[in-house]
Amino acid sequence: MKNFIWILYFMVALTFASPALANVKQIKAYKEAYPDEKPKCQHCHVSEKPKKDDGQHDMNTYGKKVLELAKEPTAETYKAAGK
Repeated sequence: MKNFIWILYFMVALTFASPALANVKQIKAYKEAYPDEKPKCQHCHVSEKPKKDDGQHDMNTYGKKVLELAKEPTAETYKAAGK
């Protein structure tokens, strides 16, 4: 029973934690392009903690530029967009 509770706990935690973060591939690609930088939400989004319902999930100028270059950004995409 104890194992079931832990499994349930981790499943719930993963379910609610995932949508709040950028895609893992995108973060790895950004870190590959700029290894000394730590990507934050405001690198690409209007707000520091973007929420879809408030319209703050919208992309800022840099985020729009990245998406114009590629739907699935790679390290080369981030380098082409600049910092």
